[in-house]
Amino acid sequence: MNCAIFIFIVFHAALSEDVIRLVQPPDATYVGQGRVEVQHQGTWGTICDDEWSFEDATVAKRAKFGQGTGPVWLSKMMCTGREKSLTDCPHQGWGENSCGHERDAGVSCLQEGLPQILEVGCYRDAQGDRALNNMYASLRGNIDWHNLRSLVTRCAERAFELGYRYFGVQFYGECWGDDRPRPTYDKHGAGKGCTDASQALINYDMSSELMGIVESKDAQSLERASFSLLNSRHSGVGDEIHNFVYRFATWRDLGCWRDTGDGRTMTMLENFRGQIDWFHLEKTVEKCYEAAKKKNKKYFAIQFYGECWVSDTESYKVHGPSTNCWNGVGRDYDNYVYEVLF
Repeated sequence: MNCAIFIFIVFHAALSEDVIRLVQPPDATYVGQGRVEVQHQGTWGTICDDEWSFEDATVAKRAKFGQGTGPVWLSKMMCTGREKSLTDCPHQGWGENSCGHERDAGVSCLQEGLPQILEVGCYRDAQGDRALNNMYASLRGNIDWHNLRSLVTRCAERAFELGYRYFGVQFYGECWGDDRPRPTYDKHGAGKGCTDASQALINYDMSSELMGIVESKDAQSLERASFSLLNSRHSGVGDEIHNFVYRFATWRDLGCWRDTGDGRTMTMLENFRGQIDWFHLEKTVEKCYEAAKKKNKKYFAIQFYGECWVSDTESYKVHGPSTNCWNGVGRDYDNYVYEVLF
């Protein structure tokens, strides 16, 4: 199974009908991660990762974003990246494969130029004693009730521009943030007055809104796709006296970049290869982030699945971009690079 070779692509216009969806598992680390499913003859099914990316990783024994049910519809996708839909790509044939659901393919998506957005949860607020002290935008006059996640994205964009690490969506369209040193979003306690955006969402148009970090060049077939997002744990918006709170990850994803043995672009800081959790490689990224932050480094990268490399400049770009990465880490002589934000 190989769930992400992490190539950046832009999602464009939506399909006219709901034939592709993103199923987000309960334990997803970030908003916008999930298993890709396609609809054929009225039945939803999954996509096998066979030739969806590079050779299968022998270290992973289950699908990154959970195993689906029903048929495995597609396998051996041979996309050029110019198709209007994933279903336009050459493939082995509908239902013609021997794959099991342990090889279901998935993607991670994030807003272009933003760090990843993490769900914090639903919290009560109080008029006159606001948990988040600044309503920095009101989008209530332009709510798309079929696409509340788009509203969350717009709140996130403005929050990041203002330097907020935490932001909340209240009253279905108010964006609240806080510039105080210690976040106080939880001062009135957890609440239940939030709407699940994934349940309100009928057709999630990623139209030039999201960048996908997806598996290999073949997955550029996700261009022009319209997704339904299912099974998000809590992701949503608050009612008139609740905030659904989000926070930004402390680093920004910069993608996969080539390295060479005789012309290193970064300096190795730590080696975590003996501590790799193959089912949760984000833990290795977190360790490298902590090590880089401690040394006041601006950029850090994972190479060879567990080596932590750092730099103060954009030297990682010297040899150009690569596709030889997997699940947010580089393979041999390739760096998956991140920028320290906070």
